[in-house]
Amino acid sequence: MEPEVLETPEQVNALYSKSWFYSYEVVIDSKPAINVDSCKVLSKALQEGYKSSDYKEQVALLATNKICTTWVAMGKLKPSKESFLDSFKHDAALANKMPPELSLIISNDDERRLVKASSWEEMSHIQKVELVNDDQAIYYDNSGGIQRLTIMAKGDYNQDGIEDMVLHMANAVERGSYSSSYSYIVTRLTADAPYTLIKQF
Repeated sequence: MEPEVLETPEQVNALYSKSWFYSYEVVIDSKPAINVDSCKVLSKALQEGYKSSDYKEQVALLATNKICTTWVAMGKLKPSKESFLDSFKHDAALANKMPPELSLIISNDDERRLVKASSWEEMSHIQKVELVNDDQAIYYDNSGGIQRLTIMAKGDYNQDGIEDMVLHMANAVERGSYSSSYSYIVTRLTADAPYTLIKQF
């Protein structure tokens, strides 16, 4: 799929129904297979219990659905009256300011630690950051976690007048097959405040 520059919520919302340049075949029980070729069709198929018969393709389907859900959230953004996001910068220090939910959660122990943690850094201990561009960077932690964080959009999501930010995180581990992806909506209420989590999906 070619990159697109989207400037209005209406353009973002249109992506939900737009056909992809590829399709997935999904099945359920004895019903005929259907081809999934848009976010709208994918969401409906997953809700009805359809899935791919191929494990890797099913993982890709679920990751794609996360992107689709992110687009829905982006379509709800409104112009903000005030912003404290201008100082955002991809670097190791960012992990100290971001909520702990951005960390790589794999084990039950991670889940228990998350309850008490106050930041992403407290959970993950970022060792290195590779800047891809101003909107995207790859974060490496001290336990083999690899997290690609991307700024998807900015705008007022919860209609409080303050600018919020939609983020997408793709997770993997060194020398392993684990992968996951999540999206987050975060905000900052003052210029020196930590980022606050509004929503995770």
